[in-house]
Amino acid sequence: MSIQIAPKTEERLTEAARRQGISVDELLDQLLVEEVAAPLNPSGRLTLPTYDLGEVGPLHRRDIYDDVP
Repeated sequence: MSIQIAPKTEERLTEAARRQGISVDELLDQLLVEEVAAPLNPSGRLTLPTYDLGEVGPLHRRDIYDDVP
């Protein structure tokens, strides 16, 4: 597989790999592993984003949708 990247980006990747003493391929692999693992918390479970919506309190499906008896 090949991809087209800007020369400046290629230089930055090459320099970062050189500083770590690894190949560009290994650097990209590390970056991808970090990206995939990033949303996992220490327990290994996926961490979803949360938003503060004020003091609504816990909601149940029946509070939101009318399809639940």
